[in-house]
Order: sequence, then structure tokens, then C-alpha cells
Amino acid sequence: MDLRDLLSVLRSRWLSIAGLTVIGGLLGLGLSLLTTPLYSAKITFYVTSSGGDSAAAAYQGSLASQQRVQSYAALVDSTDIAQQVVDAANVDANAGEVVSQTTAIADAKTVLLNVSVTDPNPERAMRIAEGFGQVLPRTIEKLETPEGGGPPLAKLTVVTPPNLPASPVSPKTEQNIAVGLVLGLLAGVGLALLVNTLDRRVKGKAQVEKLTGASVVGSIPFRQREDKEEDAEHIVPFREGHSPAAEAFRRLRTNLQFLNVDNPPRVFVVTSSVASEGKSESTINIALALAEAGHRVLVIEADLRRPRVVNYMAMPDKVGLTNVLSGQARFEDVVQETRYDGVDLLACGPLPPNPSELLGSETARSLLEQVRKIYDYVIVDSSPLLPVTDAAVLARITDGALLVVRDRRTTTDQVSQAVDNLRNADAHLLGVALVADKPIKRGTAEYYDSYYYSSKGSTSAVKG
Repeated sequence: MDLRDLLSVLRSRWLSIAGLTVIGGLLGLGLSLLTTPLYSAKITFYVTSSGGDSAAAAYQGSLASQQRVQSYAALVDSTDIAQQVVDAANVDANAGEVVSQTTAIADAKTVLLNVSVTDPNPERAMRIAEGFGQVLPRTIEKLETPEGGGPPLAKLTVVTPPNLPASPVSPKTEQNIAVGLVLGLLAGVGLALLVNTLDRRVKGKAQVEKLTGASVVGSIPFRQREDKEEDAEHIVPFREGHSPAAEAFRRLRTNLQFLNVDNPPRVFVVTSSVASEGKSESTINIALALAEAGHRVLVIEADLRRPRVVNYMAMPDKVGLTNVLSGQARFEDVVQETRYDGVDLLACGPLPPNPSELLGSETARSLLEQVRKIYDYVIVDSSPLLPVTDAAVLARITDGALLVVRDRRTTTDQVSQAVDNLRNADAHLLGVALVADKPIKRGTAEYYDSYYYSSKGSTSAVKG
């Protein structure tokens, strides 16, 4: 996945990412609100050691103080010292609580000892720190006094007494919110990438071409009514201006003609991996686009299991292909002229019990050779490739198959299996027609094309 693919994934799932980011920030805020505020009182001691009057003695005394300050910091964890602090401060606490609330920091390069006391009550924190200010100097004086008497070898002096804390040191609300936002963002991005990895649906032209090894010869835009309503008109109004769908099928028509300049496909199958990908609708509109360019076109309804072309074109279906293949009628007797100039239809006819045998028969091959001589283009609408073998059988005896793929609905496994079925039947895959499953987004090239053609169409309609 390159940077462009990554940005595409993040853009497509920005709502989830934004939602998790907000949730992370709210959790950080909630944690802060539920956390008991803690206040910290700090007291600083200065350690001095006795020495002589000479510079060397003073230096030795300084080194001795630096060594001692580390030991004095450890005394803060003593329960005996803590109990003395409790008594001196006269607070409602036990020695264990004082030890857990107190932290001593001694820098090895200085002779300063910092003692911090954290407590939910700011006044009690200050009083405990003051207790350490009374107890620690006495304890150190006692420990550093020689057994034979005399002045102590070191002493502890309070240089910064504790003050009453004005604001809590915990929770840090702003920090918690910031951390929550960052963690929420990372969770959102991670979830988006995980879902994208687990999502087996086809995503875009580049992936389809990589899966199939064939070019995408047409990208059909999303059509709100046609894709969402059962009784919608599935035929593109080519005569009513330059709609995005009309222009898409015109480009598809041009690309088909340039697949092989010297010998372009004239008799081909339109199929898909599974049902509801738009193959029958594409069949009709490709035929209309070819007829618009002055070609004579025949549409054969060869989906002998779930025919849709006759319904979309509002044509009778009592006789047709199955009558010809079973020897009950001649092609000339059952072919129908449609209301579209240049387009004829060979309907499905009665549904047979043996579709694959009929379509793979020598009669079917002879019929295709016959209509090839009559029409400029013959477009065969067939069943999906995965449920049955009809389309693969037909593709083998024609110039090839045009595979219709529904973007972001058809899975990569389905596309790969469909291509394998064609190859196993020694059929040629001409190309792929990619049908959008969602509206075009602003900021893409397709969006601006759509806007241009829609505007142009609207203008011409007004003038007419």
C-alpha cells in the first residue's frame, strides 16, 4: 500500500477515525473528572558536613555532604521516621500512608534534598511536609553525633519551607485530554487499516486491473434511482444531453473499438462474477451507445435462468433464443425490432431445463456465425460466471467476454474466480467494466467530469 492508497483508506473512513478521536478525548476528560485531585507540598533541605579551615578540608566536607544526601533520602521511607512525622504534624494518618505519599529526591551533584508530600488535602500535605522539616534535622543530628560526644559531623537545614498548595498536581486534565485524543486517533487509524485489510471487496481501477490482468475499459458512475429502486428505468437517455452515465458508456464504446484496432471484438459476452452487478443494464446501454454511433446492433438475452434484458427494454419474451437453439423456430422469425434505432433483440424465450447444453451446442455456434454476418455488433447478455458455466461456454465461441464488476461490492475472491473460470474454458477476457456502488466524491477527476456534463446537459435542455 503506497501513500495514495493509505490516504484513500483514511479518507473513506474519516468518520470512524474522527469518532474514535473524540471518544478518546472524552475518555481522557472523564478520567480527569473521576480522579481525586492531589496536592503536593515540597520542602528543601541543605546538607552540610564539618570540615577544617583549609581549602582541602572544605572540599572534603563538600564531598562528604554529597555522599550523605543519598542516605538521607532513603530515611524518608522509614516507617519510624514517618511515625515521628505523624506525631509532629498531628495529622489523621498512619506511618504507611505517609511513606506512600512522600517522595525524596537527592541530586548526586548537589547537597540539596527535596521532599514532596502528595495528599488529597492541601493543608494536610503542607503539615506533613512541615513535620519532615522538624523530624529529619533532629534525626540526622542524632545519627551524625559521635559516640564520645562533640559536634555532629553533618546537619540538615531547611532552606525552602513548604507552602500551602494552591492548585492540584493531579489529575492533569489538559494532558489527559491530549493523550486521549492521540490514542483515539491512533485507534481510529489502526481500525481503519485493519478493516481495510479484512475487507475483501474490490476497491478501484488499479486493484481490478491487477486482479484480472485486463484493462478497465469503462467506469460507470453511480446512478441513484437505477441502483437503488427496483422499478427504475435502467436505460440511459443518450438523446437527452451529456449525462455522466451516457458519457461513460460512450467512452466504453470507444475503448472497445480500440481493444484491437485491426480486428475489434464484434461478438462478445457481457457477464459478471455474481448477480446484481449491473451486467444486463450494461449490456443494453453498450448496445445503445454503439447504435448511437451508427452501428447496427443485436442484443441476445442468453441468461436462460434469470433474464432481465426483456424487462428493462419492455419487450415480449414468449419466443426467442431457446426456440432457435431447440430447432423450433428460425432466427428471422423471432428476432425483434426495439424502439431504439439500430438495436434488435433476440429475447430469451421459454426457460429451458438444460441451459448449458443449449448454449454450448453446435446450433448456438452456428447462430452466432449467422448473426455476425448481419450485424455490426452482437452483444450477448449471459448468466454470472460463478454460479453456472453458461457465460464461460459462450465466451469461448465468441470474441471474448466483458466482465462487469461492482466497485466496493464484489469481492476480490469472486473476481479472481470469475477470471479463472474464463481461462479454464479457454475464453478471452476482453476487459472490465467497473460499476460504481457509491456517488462520486468531490475533489476527484470523475466528480468534475460529472459536474461538467451535467451542467452542459442542463444548458442544452433549457435552450431546447
